[in-house]
Amino acid sequence: MLDINHLSFNRDNHQLFHDLSVQLPDHQITALIGPNGVGKSTLIQLLTGELLPTTGTIKNHPQRIALLSQHNQLFEPLTVRELLTLADDKLDQEVMQTLQLDALLDKEMPALSGGQQQLAWLGFVLQQKPDLLILDEPTTFLDLHFQELFLKTLQQLQEKRQTTVLMVLHDLNQAFRYSQHIWLLQPTGELVNASAAQMHHQVDLLSDAFKTPLQLIQTADQVILQPK
Repeated sequence: MLDINHLSFNRDNHQLFHDLSVQLPDHQITALIGPNGVGKSTLIQLLTGELLPTTGTIKNHPQRIALLSQHNQLFEPLTVRELLTLADDKLDQEVMQTLQLDALLDKEMPALSGGQQQLAWLGFVLQQKPDLLILDEPTTFLDLHFQELFLKTLQQLQEKRQTTVLMVLHDLNQAFRYSQHIWLLQPTGELVNASAAQMHHQVDLLSDAFKTPLQLIQTADQVILQPK
């Protein structure tokens, strides 16, 4: 669905990426992780066509691509209903119910909490019925409750619709819990591509990438990564 072939990108005489080649898994959630400043958002901008690669190609095969950023702005105070129907005049009832937006439809977006606004924006991109959904740090400004609610509802709808999803996340445990596949962007500009199950146990690799000694801890119901 999305193929990166020998991608390189230079900015201000600094090479962020060199000769990246990777294919995004279809009908799965892939989490893009890596330390701050490594170029995750830049890679998203390249994938969406906002930036052009220095060399190499990016082939987008899907017909419908939607992007959700960490910052989403309106130039007038629309209601939730008005925002959602910008994408499609007919409200998608499955999206409304899963995201719990029914009770918010007639409220203006600025009157909502940050978490409610981000769920409404997720509804907006899902109303577009994308084949590929790209999310750039969608939970950054949400509290823990809304982070989990956002990711759980995204996961539920992705499973039902088999949408291909690529999302940038900072929380490693959320990345492993809510995705089937991991792209690890390293400070060297290299990208490690693996299933979440495989990557989860690459503790030394993750420790080196984030410059923090990590360890796996078994809790009552899951295995989590945490600093030593």
